[in-house]
Amino acid sequence: MRASKLLLMTGMVLAPGLVSAQEGVYIGGFYEAVATDSKKKTDADFDYLDGGQGPGLELGVFFTPSWGARLEWGQQDYDRASGLASGSDERRLGLDLMYRFTEKNHAYVFAGIKSVTPGVGHSVANAGLGGSLPLSSRWSLFAEGVAYQGVKTDFTDIGAKAGVRYQFYTSEHGFLTPHKPVRTVVTSVPESDLDRDGVIDRLDLCPGTPAKYLVNEDGCTIAEQFVVSMQLNILFPNDSSELAPEYYPEIQEVADFMASRPDTAVEIGGHTSAPASFEYNLALSRARAEAVSRVLIEEFKVDPQRVRSKGYGESRLLDPADNEAAHSKNRRIEAVIYAVEMQKLTR
Repeated sequence: MRASKLLLMTGMVLAPGLVSAQEGVYIGGFYEAVATDSKKKTDADFDYLDGGQGPGLELGVFFTPSWGARLEWGQQDYDRASGLASGSDERRLGLDLMYRFTEKNHAYVFAGIKSVTPGVGHSVANAGLGGSLPLSSRWSLFAEGVAYQGVKTDFTDIGAKAGVRYQFYTSEHGFLTPHKPVRTVVTSVPESDLDRDGVIDRLDLCPGTPAKYLVNEDGCTIAEQFVVSMQLNILFPNDSSELAPEYYPEIQEVADFMASRPDTAVEIGGHTSAPASFEYNLALSRARAEAVSRVLIEEFKVDPQRVRSKGYGESRLLDPADNEAAHSKNRRIEAVIYAVEMQKLTR
């Protein structure tokens, strides 16, 4: 009785503090089943208890997002293992300290002390594990498992309970968000872009890019590939592969172009007019192409690996007419150079 009165007075003192708190104050109701220690079945000091069940109430507060306390009252309807039992009312009253782990799983542990009737020296220390399931910012379901250990007399009871809780205040420490959310304040501070290409200096991999050029996300100029070609026309007398020196300056233009672009190569294509047989014209066109190639290689020192000769014969006539003007036009050499040139794109 002394323990019961002490716990009751403690609860009455704490109650105004719980009600006045503006964070995490809640009330709950539950139903509990208790499996009593086997020794109680044969002990008159415990009124021959043999397990029981019943409702209970709790009043609690979380002082911080993790730490809290509660006042708990419960009443169990116990079975009796002997006809000698008095069968009087059975009640439990006590305090628990609670620790809630995180806002993710809503799990918590608790420990406290209780005064339990009936029985002699029937005070217990208890500890347990619980978990809650939020339904809204104010309502949640919960379940707990708890062990009750006798203080003056050695016994251990095991309880399991489930119930519902209601939080009085909507706050940052509610059932759905028991931990105070982190507020992030973003302050925008302009970063420098000294070359004014639209990419800040901290991310610019090509500083100092002229403003007139387009740049990519790294601040480097954007270039596209362009095919550069050069065509050289050399005319030959009829039925001849003799190269006149007057065409050397044109061949030199090809050599100079290739010297400025070391990655280029040239195809010297020989062409003939239609008269004569296809085989004869093919051989003649090849001979004309090789004559120009020799000048490129021997006179202008172009690497032979970069020069290719090919005879096309009469397969690519520029003028299909059967007259001297057409024949003269078709007797030719075409030097086609292909080079890939990177050109920067401007804004």
